[in-house]
Amino acid sequence: MKLARVCKHVSRCGLSILALLDRYVSVYEYVPEELLFRKTRLHEKSFAEEIENLRKLKLVETHPTRAAHRLTFLGLDCLALLDLVERDVISHIGPPIGTGKESVLHLAKTPSGDVVVVKFYKIGRISFKKVVRSRDYLVNQPSWLEASKVSAEREYRALSILSKQTELVPKAFGWSRHTVVMEIIEGVDLCDYRDARDPENILKLILTALRVAYLNAGIVHADLSEYNVVVSLRGPTELPYIIDWPQYLHREDPRSEGYLRNDVSNLLKFFKRRYGVVIDLERAVGYVKGLFNGI
Repeated sequence: MKLARVCKHVSRCGLSILALLDRYVSVYEYVPEELLFRKTRLHEKSFAEEIENLRKLKLVETHPTRAAHRLTFLGLDCLALLDLVERDVISHIGPPIGTGKESVLHLAKTPSGDVVVVKFYKIGRISFKKVVRSRDYLVNQPSWLEASKVSAEREYRALSILSKQTELVPKAFGWSRHTVVMEIIEGVDLCDYRDARDPENILKLILTALRVAYLNAGIVHADLSEYNVVVSLRGPTELPYIIDWPQYLHREDPRSEGYLRNDVSNLLKFFKRRYGVVIDLERAVGYVKGLFNGI
């Protein structure tokens, strides 16, 4: 069943149960049914019917041996989506257009009719330990749901800052729970971009965007490679957009130097291997940090 249709099958009382499960997600793995029942103040029969409906819609899961329930990612999707609609960030949600290791992307429309992308973070699609190794800000998160909410908040925060400094990141229009609404970037992932017209200029544009992020916004991407750059064609111009920012570090973080060097090194290795473009690593890192005016 499509996400929008699922949400339409949830009553106001059902939404209140979902919201309670979300509120207690950091406290309980499974929220005791007695607590939910007391908080909702529903009649016993009505409460049982609402829980059963939410289970059928796969918005909640029930513990196999005791009376307790937990929110699923689909339940969190509904809460976020309805919140975004209520706040007039979006008016319609469309089909998924992409699925990654950590997120699902949907097309959507704003109340003014603009097409945007809604990114639902789904941390835990791959090994959680593997995710934590590359996303150390998730170390103390009690669940995948909480980890996904933290990731979305961080990405929204980063994009909100960066889009004021450079056009080469998507603009963010809103955020709710584990979900970010952002500008749609039509293009090709750099890793799949074979016939570049001017690969050296693409690389220099990326490095310039990193320089602006570092000097003006005080931010380091900290996980940059050819897999999170999208090349968009605007007439004869190839514009590389840098995406996926939740793991960013502030420039003052003592770890930022190492991550910055790794980001730049990943790019230089890719452009040398794919296109034969060669730029000295020290020169490139120095340029990003403002030590040189040119590459």
